[in-house]
Amino acid sequence: MNGELHQMLLITALGNGNLISGADASNTELEHTEFIEVRFIEEGGGKVWSWPEWLAELKNNGCRRLMLNGMPSANSWDTGILNSNGMPNGVTSLGTTGESLWKADWHMDQYGSRTKWKVTYTEQKLYDGQRGDREFLPLSVWSEKLDVALRQIGDLANSIEESFWSVHFFEPAMSVLRGTGTAAQLSFHLPDIYKDQARMLLNTVYKAWVFGGMGSWNDSPPYSAYQHDREEEFNAISARLYETLVQCARGAVNSVVLL
Repeated sequence: MNGELHQMLLITALGNGNLISGADASNTELEHTEFIEVRFIEEGGGKVWSWPEWLAELKNNGCRRLMLNGMPSANSWDTGILNSNGMPNGVTSLGTTGESLWKADWHMDQYGSRTKWKVTYTEQKLYDGQRGDREFLPLSVWSEKLDVALRQIGDLANSIEESFWSVHFFEPAMSVLRGTGTAAQLSFHLPDIYKDQARMLLNTVYKAWVFGGMGSWNDSPPYSAYQHDREEEFNAISARLYETLVQCARGAVNSVVLL
């Protein structure tokens, strides 16, 4: 899973659980450790908050929901970089006093033999005309779309002699999506405010995520497609799966926004 996307999913889901039902939102991936520091800065570079401090500040300011923002760019599948298609990526806070987009900046510092990531979410207040289009489709629609994308890429993998990916990723992911297989072990659990269908959809996304660097779907399969004269089809189907996975992940964590 793309690290930037994973962290925004974590913030959105755990934040909504806390804002809606008061569920515990503590998580070591969002706390200050020797490996990572996550902080939130108000617009203009004023106050700086840690993860629990930020949630408390949001509640004090009338925030009711968090929403994962951004429209995925299908052309990002072969880069490993989370790019958006027009709308900026980030987490939007929704409340009685307005909306703000919190956009992340990842920076790596070297401390002797340790590598430390500093992730800063900077506030950008949103006004009328800046919020863009928002889609809140039923989870069943996203599930059907993902099922089609997985079947297409599974068939392609088999036809270019890359059945490993179908056997170990695409077919198990379809089983998770249909409720007939063992769910992938997520790095976090959705709060109880989320429906089982949202959990199933997000589990499927994690199981089917094959994009990355060496040893991923981006590594040898493109050459196999080229050898079978299926390169154009390979690129199109891979891009479709990438886009669908990001849409489904966003749809899952945003499924409580309208409650």
